[in-house]
Amino acid sequence: MRYQPILAKAALGCFVAGAAIALAACFGTRLGFWSYALGVKILVPGVTVGGVGLVSGVMWIWRALAANNSLGLRAGLVGLIGSLLLVGIPVDHVWLAYSLPPIHDISTDIGDAPQFHTLLAWRKGAPNPASYDGPAIVTYGGDQMPTALAQKYAYQDIKPLERLRGNATLKEFYAKYFWRALNAVNALDWQVASFDFKTGRIEATDSSFWFGIVSDIVIRVRPAGTYGVRIDIRSKSRVGRRDMGRNADIVREFLDKEKGD
Repeated sequence: MRYQPILAKAALGCFVAGAAIALAACFGTRLGFWSYALGVKILVPGVTVGGVGLVSGVMWIWRALAANNSLGLRAGLVGLIGSLLLVGIPVDHVWLAYSLPPIHDISTDIGDAPQFHTLLAWRKGAPNPASYDGPAIVTYGGDQMPTALAQKYAYQDIKPLERLRGNATLKEFYAKYFWRALNAVNALDWQVASFDFKTGRIEATDSSFWFGIVSDIVIRVRPAGTYGVRIDIRSKSRVGRRDMGRNADIVREFLDKEKGD
């Protein structure tokens, strides 16, 4: 029983130390103090310390339940729950990284993906090139295939948004959906880089919460023949080979907003 408070304090101490390292790794990367690759390396010992805290927390609660007492309750619970989150979030990201295809470029049009224009200057020096990765070969599910095909297998819901104009003129209908697309971008709080009504192009960026990884986004609104409009969106990370589904989520968020869901 005398070890119970020690286990509780160990769980809390490891959680605090691990969280400090992990936060430094994430927000140091976000603030540009070091590269994403170095940030991940710094994160590893933080998660390892959190794992020690999780083990200590589990041992504490096991002894507390066996002895039917609450020695070290506050420290034990905070350490256990905190360490579980500290370890669980990265483990979830690792699981996503290896269960989803190793890609970071998602487009609703894999045959004629929208291209970056204004964002080319913003991407200067980025490890990932601005060109569309669709033809690049990756390994997914044990098979080699183009990135575009891996996207089709993994994200079958990623499709262009098409709308029929009905009785409206094509000019009016096009204008309606272009400005609606721009409003959706603003509602999602993305940083707008440019928009051009004549070409139907909108370019923007969005950053991930933890590491501040930037995804560049281009939206293309254009007439679909004389019957309506077609809206395509492409999202690509500036760094990292695997995006853990983040760019697909960005595309889904926009399409949902544009559809009014």
